[in-house]
Amino acid sequence: MIQVKICGLTAPEEVRAVNEAGADYAGFVFYPESRRNVSPGQAQRLLSLLDPAIRSAAVCVSPEKTLLREIAGMGFDIIQIHDALPEEALELNNIEIWQAVNFAGPGNLEKIVIHPAVRGYVVDGAAWGSGKTFGWETAGEEETISGRMFRQAFGDRKFILAGGLTAENVRKGMELFRPDAVDVSSGVENQNGKDPRLIRQFIDIVRNQTERG
Repeated sequence: MIQVKICGLTAPEEVRAVNEAGADYAGFVFYPESRRNVSPGQAQRLLSLLDPAIRSAAVCVSPEKTLLREIAGMGFDIIQIHDALPEEALELNNIEIWQAVNFAGPGNLEKIVIHPAVRGYVVDGAAWGSGKTFGWETAGEEETISGRMFRQAFGDRKFILAGGLTAENVRKGMELFRPDAVDVSSGVENQNGKDPRLIRQFIDIVRNQTERG
């Protein structure tokens, strides 16, 4: 079954919506330049509301040692790291590492780190946080990048498809790439933040598509 990660949660009502919709993963952003940034104190309060069955992911960009240790001490299940993957992250105990790759072409896959601590790779759009795909939804048949390329690069690690996913295009993304999980943020938002209706709609589409095979 393809799993679902709802990322960029910032408020208690968003956590409750994710709990009720039955997501597999919930993401919290630790990056001051993001409008979805949360402080460690905010994240701790939100984590206390999260259904224990939903795995939590701390999303950060080139984190320093202090932030890494703070995140690890808060009880997160996963650290998702964009840009530079510091050596200190690979030395953490009892936490899973996901490396995010801003994908603009096959050459970007040369940046992935193969290490026992890295258990998943998040394939994002060319610009992190842009809310855009890496072009697969508009590519012609002859231009389509297959999921096989990612599978060959990632081996037995999780393949998480991200970047610009919405209820309108996630079916095609799943059909093209057969990822282990899909990761959405802006695609389930309205002008006030995460929208419970859009979260439910997105998760239902993924579940129904998975059941049909």
